[in-house]
Amino acid sequence: MAAAVLALLLGLAASARGQPAAASEPEPAAGATEYFRLPAAPPEPHLDFTADRLDYDRASAVIHLKGDVRIKESTWTLKGEELWLDTRRRRVRSEGFLLVEDGVSALYGSSGEFDFATHSGVLFNASAGHGDWRVHARKMVVHPSRRLSYSSADFTSCDYAEPHYYFHASRVSVVPRKHFFARNVSLWIGKVPVFYSPFLYKSLYPGSNRFLRMKFQPGYDRRNGGFLKGTMVTQHSAYWRSKLFLDYYSSQGLGTGGELWRNRGEDSRGVLAAYRIREMHGGTERWSVVNDLYQGFKSSFSIQSRLQFMSDPQFNNSYSRASPFPYTAYLLNSGAAVYRNDVVTTRLILQRQDDASGTSFTRSSEDAPRLEAQTAPLKVWRLPWINTFSGFADNNSDRSRPFLQKSVNAAWQGTRSVPLARGLSFTPLAGYSQTYYNRFDAAGDASSTTYRDAAVGRYTLAGTLRLGGPLGASDLGYAFVRRQKPGGLSDDAGAPDRGVESSLASLTHAFRPRRSVLVRLLSAYDLRAPRGQDLSVRQRVQPIVSEVYYTPLSRFNLLLRDDYRLGEGNRNFIFNGMVGEEERTHLSAGAGYNRSEIGSYYFNTEFGWANSTGTLRLTVALRAVAFSRGGISDLHGGQLFDKELGVVKVWHDFYTSLALRLRPGNVKEASVRAEMRLGSFSADRQKVHDWESEWFPERARGREDRP
Repeated sequence: MAAAVLALLLGLAASARGQPAAASEPEPAAGATEYFRLPAAPPEPHLDFTADRLDYDRASAVIHLKGDVRIKESTWTLKGEELWLDTRRRRVRSEGFLLVEDGVSALYGSSGEFDFATHSGVLFNASAGHGDWRVHARKMVVHPSRRLSYSSADFTSCDYAEPHYYFHASRVSVVPRKHFFARNVSLWIGKVPVFYSPFLYKSLYPGSNRFLRMKFQPGYDRRNGGFLKGTMVTQHSAYWRSKLFLDYYSSQGLGTGGELWRNRGEDSRGVLAAYRIREMHGGTERWSVVNDLYQGFKSSFSIQSRLQFMSDPQFNNSYSRASPFPYTAYLLNSGAAVYRNDVVTTRLILQRQDDASGTSFTRSSEDAPRLEAQTAPLKVWRLPWINTFSGFADNNSDRSRPFLQKSVNAAWQGTRSVPLARGLSFTPLAGYSQTYYNRFDAAGDASSTTYRDAAVGRYTLAGTLRLGGPLGASDLGYAFVRRQKPGGLSDDAGAPDRGVESSLASLTHAFRPRRSVLVRLLSAYDLRAPRGQDLSVRQRVQPIVSEVYYTPLSRFNLLLRDDYRLGEGNRNFIFNGMVGEEERTHLSAGAGYNRSEIGSYYFNTEFGWANSTGTLRLTVALRAVAFSRGGISDLHGGQLFDKELGVVKVWHDFYTSLALRLRPGNVKEASVRAEMRLGSFSADRQKVHDWESEWFPERARGREDRP
C-alpha cells in the first residue's frame, strides 16, 4: 500500500513539472487499479466569458460567442456582439464592434483583434477617451506596455457632438493618465485649417496642465510698434509653476523674461519675476526684477523677503501696462528672518528704500542690518498690569545724514484696561526706553550739537478713555513723551522743544446711525510749548479727518474721506462709489485731491457691462485731471490722460479679448488675445490667479496683460 501511494505522489509531481515519472517508478501489479496522470495547470491566467450562445470547434480549439459577449481576464475586459476566441493562442477576433477596457482606458473599434497572451491588439475606426480628450482614428494599436498608437487621428476636448475645433495628426502616441504626443498636427476650427505644428505634447495628469502650454498675443503700440507676446506656462508639480516670456516689438526688439511661482499654503509661497529688453533706438537696456517670499518652518522660524529692482521709473508704463502703478515712485527692498515662540518674537531685518530721481533711482535710507525683539504681553509677579519688553539694534544710513548711525534700544511698556461703568473704560499706559547712539546731532537755539557714544532716555505717559453708547463710540486720548538729556536722567529742558517730543490730546468718534452707514471723525490738539514759539490754535489743531461709508445694498457702496487742516484747507480728499458687480454690469466713479499736487484734481470712471450668461463683457475706463488756480470753483482746464477699452467674449471653447489703451508716454496700444480651452475648466486654475494677485493685484479673477 505504501508503495502505491508513493508511486501516485511521484506521478503527480512529475505531471506538474511536465516530465515523465522517474525510471525507478514501479509498474502497477497485475490486476491492480491503473492510475492516470493529471494534466499540468495552465501557466496563463484563466479567462472568464459569458454569452447568449457559443459554438466550439474542437479541431481548431476556437469558441464562437454570440450575443452580449463578455470576456474577462484580471483587469482586462472585452465586450462585443460576436467574438471568436482561439483558446490555444488566447486571441480574440471581432468582425463587429469591439470594446476593450483595461481599468484605465475604454477603447472602442468597429472591428479588431486582441491577444490576451501579450495584452496587445489592434482596433479599426477606433475611438477612445483620455481625461477631457476624445480621440477618433482610422487605426489604433494597443501595446503590451498599455501605450496606444493612433494612425490618422482626430482629437478634441470640445464636448459638443460636432466639435467647434479639433486637431488632426498623422500619428498620436498616448500613455494613459500621463501624456500624449502627436506628430504632423493641424488645428481645425470647424472645417477650416488655421494652424500647423510638427508636434504637440499634452499632459494627461489628473487636474494639471503640466507642460508646454503656449499662448500668444499680437497687437500694436505706437511707442513699441507691432508686437507679438509669447508665454509658455509649465506646471512642474502641485506647488511649482513657471512662465517663460518671449516677446518681439518691431520698434524696440526682443524682450525676454519669466516667472517662477511656489505655493504650498500660507506658510510657503513666493514668486521670482524678471524681464529684460535692449531697445533698438539708443541701445538702452531696460529691466525689472521682483521677488516676494514667505517660508515658515515647524520650529517657529520663518524667512520673508520683498525685492524690487528696476532700470527706471517708467518701465511699467512701457512694458507692464496692466500694473496699477505706471510710474514707480520708489523701490522698497527688505528681507527678514523671524523667530517666534510663546514669549518673544525676534526679527533680523535688511531694508533699503530708493526714491525715483529723473530716469533712475537714488538711495534714500538703508538699515543693514536691524535686529528687533518684542515680548508678548506678560504678567510679572503680581503686578496688576500687563508688561511688554522690546528692543532693537540698528545700523542706519539716511540721505539726510553724512554718517552711518548705529543705535541700540531697550524699552518697557505697561498698560491695563480699567472698567469704570457700563460702556465706560479707561486704559492708562506708561513706558520708558533708553537708546544708545554712536552719533547724533541735537538741534539747539542757534546751532546743533553733536553727541557721540551717548544714550538718550524717553518716558511715556498716556491714557485712553473709551465711551460707548447709542450715539456711537468715542475715544478720548492723551499721550505725553519726554526726552532726557543725553547721558543723563534729567529732562532735556534746555532744548528748543524743552524735551517734550509729544503732548497730544486726541479724539476719535465712530457713529453708525443705521446699519448701512458708518461715520468716523478724528483729530488731535498739540499741547506742546516749544521755547521761542507761540503756536496759534490753527497750528495746534491737527488735521480733521472725516470718513463716511455708505453700503445700503450689496451692489452699492460709497466712500467719502476728507483731510482738513485749519489754515491750509483740504489737504486731501477721496470719493469713490460703485453700483453693480465688478464682474458683471457696473458703474464706478471716483475723485481725488492731494495737496502734494496742488491745483490738480483727479477723476476716475469705469463702466462695465456683461450679458446674462457672462460670456460677453465690455469695460470702459476713463481717467482725467482738472487744473485749478485756487480751489474747485476756479477750474481752468483739464486733460483726459488715460483711456482704456476692453471687450471679452467667451465662447464654448475659446476665450477672446480686445484691449485698447491710451495714456501719456506715447502709449497707444491695441492688442488681441485668443485662448483655446484645452480640457475642462479647473478650479485650481482660478486659484492660481487668486494667489498670483497677492503680489500682482491686476491678475485677480484672471485679468492679465500677458496671454
